[in-house]
Amino acid sequence: MSALSTDVNNTLLQLLQGFSSPNNEIRAAAEKTLDQNWITPENIEVLLVFLSEQAAFSQDPTTSALSAVLFRKLALRAPPSSKTVIIAKNITHINKPALSQIRKTLLEGFISERPGTIRHKLSDAIAECAQDDLPEWPELLQTLIESLKSPDANFRESSYRILSSVPHLINNVDVMSILPIFELGFTDSNDNVKIAAVTAFVGYFKQLPKQNWSKLGVLLPSLLNSLPRFLDDGKDDALAAVFESLIELVELAPKLFKDMFNQLIQFSDMVIKNADLETQARTTSLELLTVFSENAPLMCKSNPAYAQSIILDTLLMMTEVSPDDDDASEWKDADDTDDEEEVTYDHARQSLDRVALKLGGKYLAPPLFQYLQQMISSPDWRQRYAALMALSSAAEGCQDVLIGEIPKILDMVLPLINDPHPRVQYGCCNVLGQISTDFNPIIQKTAHDRILPALISKLTPSSLERVQTHAAAALVNFSEHADEGIIEPYLDSLLTSLLTLLQSNKLYVQEQALTTIAFIADASSVKFVKYYDTLMPLLLNVLKTNTGNTNGILKGKCIECATLIALAVGKDKFMEHSQELINMLITHQDSCTDDDDPVKPYLEQGWSRICRILRDDFIPLLPIVLPPLLESAKATQDVSLIEEEEAANFQQYMDWDVVQIQGKHIAIHTSILDDKVSAMELLQVYCTVLKSHFAAYVNEIMTEIAIPSIDFYLHDGVRATGASLIPTLLSALVSTTGTEDANVLALWHSASKKLISGIISEPMPEITQMYHNSLSEGMLIMGTNCLSDELLRGYTEGTKANLSDIYERTKERHNEDDEYNEDVDDELDGYTDEDLLDEINKSLATVFKTQGERYLNSIQEIWPLINTYLQDNEVTLLLFALVAIADIIESYGELTSGFKDSFIDRVTVCLVNPDPSIRQAASYIIGVCSQAAPTVYHNVCVSSLETLFQICNIPDAKSEDNITATNNASSAIGKILSTYGNDIPNLDSYISNWLKTLPTLDDQEAALSNYRNIKLLIDSESPVVCDPPMIPVVVDHVIQALHRKAINGNSALEIVDSVKKLLGKLPQNDAMAILQRYPSDYMETIQKWFS
Repeated sequence: MSALSTDVNNTLLQLLQGFSSPNNEIRAAAEKTLDQNWITPENIEVLLVFLSEQAAFSQDPTTSALSAVLFRKLALRAPPSSKTVIIAKNITHINKPALSQIRKTLLEGFISERPGTIRHKLSDAIAECAQDDLPEWPELLQTLIESLKSPDANFRESSYRILSSVPHLINNVDVMSILPIFELGFTDSNDNVKIAAVTAFVGYFKQLPKQNWSKLGVLLPSLLNSLPRFLDDGKDDALAAVFESLIELVELAPKLFKDMFNQLIQFSDMVIKNADLETQARTTSLELLTVFSENAPLMCKSNPAYAQSIILDTLLMMTEVSPDDDDASEWKDADDTDDEEEVTYDHARQSLDRVALKLGGKYLAPPLFQYLQQMISSPDWRQRYAALMALSSAAEGCQDVLIGEIPKILDMVLPLINDPHPRVQYGCCNVLGQISTDFNPIIQKTAHDRILPALISKLTPSSLERVQTHAAAALVNFSEHADEGIIEPYLDSLLTSLLTLLQSNKLYVQEQALTTIAFIADASSVKFVKYYDTLMPLLLNVLKTNTGNTNGILKGKCIECATLIALAVGKDKFMEHSQELINMLITHQDSCTDDDDPVKPYLEQGWSRICRILRDDFIPLLPIVLPPLLESAKATQDVSLIEEEEAANFQQYMDWDVVQIQGKHIAIHTSILDDKVSAMELLQVYCTVLKSHFAAYVNEIMTEIAIPSIDFYLHDGVRATGASLIPTLLSALVSTTGTEDANVLALWHSASKKLISGIISEPMPEITQMYHNSLSEGMLIMGTNCLSDELLRGYTEGTKANLSDIYERTKERHNEDDEYNEDVDDELDGYTDEDLLDEINKSLATVFKTQGERYLNSIQEIWPLINTYLQDNEVTLLLFALVAIADIIESYGELTSGFKDSFIDRVTVCLVNPDPSIRQAASYIIGVCSQAAPTVYHNVCVSSLETLFQICNIPDAKSEDNITATNNASSAIGKILSTYGNDIPNLDSYISNWLKTLPTLDDQEAALSNYRNIKLLIDSESPVVCDPPMIPVVVDHVIQALHRKAINGNSALEIVDSVKKLLGKLPQNDAMAILQRYPSDYMETIQKWFS
């Protein structure tokens, strides 16, 4: 019996039939009617009830299936009136009676006799009605438990499917009662049920509290026992599906598999080596081994079988290239260098790269090279090629060991540059390019005479085009990290060969030749002037003769090459061709009408280089250059809600990305947003170079591009670039109007408000870091009291939230080593939080500086968190607190007396901390106390002198690790002696000992402080520094500081003037003798400052 009237049912049935019509017009009309008349706030409930009834009870399979799919789609769609399209869902907004009716209907349909495919679709619809943001549904769990006992495999599979989607259904059931449910699934006779059970188990495991994981461990043997059966029965798809679920478990709790790790290695090895299996089964098996290295590296290192298996398996798969094609004729004839069809080879390369990065060279390099040396000398070209590509893949991760073996590596690989097989030559070029990147700059300095001639030899017409191109690409890698002195001797042969490549009849060869010439020009800088007169006319000729819509990439590469050469040789040389090139760029820009024109990005970058060359002379070109750039920079978020089935299609395209948010699949047109980021970065270049001349564009860019970009929650790059653009724009505008202009104040208010809202709500630490940086830069531009009370409250709220989140993340990282996980050092996460803390320190210091005493009360709100960090022993946390305290004292001086007792004892303890960065920061605080608040901190400062001297006098005080701490301790001593000299007994003895801690050469701030104190001692005619035997010592300290540029500018002039007076106390011959005792490289410094 339907809950709806006959009229409604008939109307909607007719509409549904229109949806499945083969006639496009009928189908379009049905869709339009549905959208306009039924997907409305008034009718959406009726529509969902109708679809649930048809899905559950219709005897027509097409109607039933279409209704189930449409129900799920509309249940997930945001309500017509909702503003939060991504998050809101119709199913959570309908009335409870309607939801109850829908649930009852779908459940009745689920347990009735239905075709298997319909029941699966019903199970997906049911899952959407059981999400954890909806009221509880106890009847569903009862039904599922009964269905799992059904003799019909389809019932069992569908039940597990529902549990996969909504694992929280069984959260309140005792874990021990759940075990039999999964045990039944793992041992089921039906493969599909097994796979569904494994998927459901992983979903359940993921959201279960960690304390219950051990109870589930007993199920793993049953789960793993299904794998050999799938292999024996030739069920490759099932095997791959279970591997994928195991991968998720390993990422969560790798040590859960510790007792069966050997068996997993052996089984995976067996699957990978079986070339008759489907590719998906073999690659997921390799992925399983790989994720163990990323999540349990110690477990992998402690098992000798792991290294042998992962190395042999990846090497084997890397030989699977050019199947049944010994000559690699298909590869030779290919126009591009993307070997997408060689799936196992690609997976193996990526796997070895990831394993090497996690396990390092000490563990991986010895067994790897044992096999590489055998393969290099193999008569089979695929073995030789695989060895070279394996070395390329492992080089970065094994850098710790291999960087000391560069000569041996080159001895091994360079002979293959002339291998009989061109694909091996290609592999050799690849290795040389990769190690030029991974071992830079050492390899450029020590092996250029071996690498460059080898690569240049492959640029000749005797080499296959793909080898020529790859050699040229490897030269880009080498030149990126080489200075002009290294490149210069090879320029003649390089450019002769590259110019020959430009004559190739293969377009991709010409394109790579242009790229390589451009990078070599960039690396050789002014040394490239010699070749300018040959190359620039040639490039201009190519641009002149290719003005149509063909050969877009070639034209783009030409523009890139010409503008990079112009940048290398400088404005004076470029001016003879500048107008001609500019006219051609304008011509190409006028013909570049399509958004996807390949010339467009090259044009945009080319214009920016010309701006950097011409600077103010570029201003007349802005009306031509900026309009298309502004259009790209104003792009909006192109987001589509798609069906799960459509996700795979979207993911095939590089232009799109698919994310899942609250059960919805969201397709994001990322290429448009990537272009937006590029355009914003170029606007920043123009604004930075042209400064006040760019001010006319600031208002538009700030209000329509930079500030709105912070709301682009689906693209990190847009938010980060928009934030960094704000202070650059502000600076350009302020340079013409000042900070009191009404428009400037309005823009700053909008921008600072948006940045602070980002600090409060941004989920990505690296983006939050950008917000703090941009806000800090903006405050420095706008000056005193530039934030309102409301914005300061928001800043404080956001900063507290940031500090709390960082503290929690840090503790989680350090507590991860438990019975299930290793404490994997994720350097990226650690560095991100360290960088964020650094930026918070800077933004706090800027707030203190610009907002003054207005902010003093707000510090009380942040203080508990600073104190928590201060009491912690984790270096990054403690360091943050010490820096913050120093900034507070520096800004508020004697007003910090109320905070003193809560931190000063901990600071003095930190003076003897084993970590030099902590000693440095604590020493700096003591020095600041003596100058910014001498009354409040008198006793602490004077009593710290002995400890500070100890820091300066430890045996390795001047080592690379300790020197900054030593310099800051020395600086603090100098400040204390200067401030409290009259209160210190035996002051001259202290001064004499302090002078022994000099010279200060590695920290400019500490150096300036110390040498200013020397100046004061000279000017006050201190007997210690004016004593004739001490004068050469004092002079030497100053000369060393000048030579190392530790002091410079006006401050250095003032210090030198005092030192000249000191020298004047000696006979002229003695003074000259002091200055003339230095080696020749010092004499230039002495003549500059003392002549």
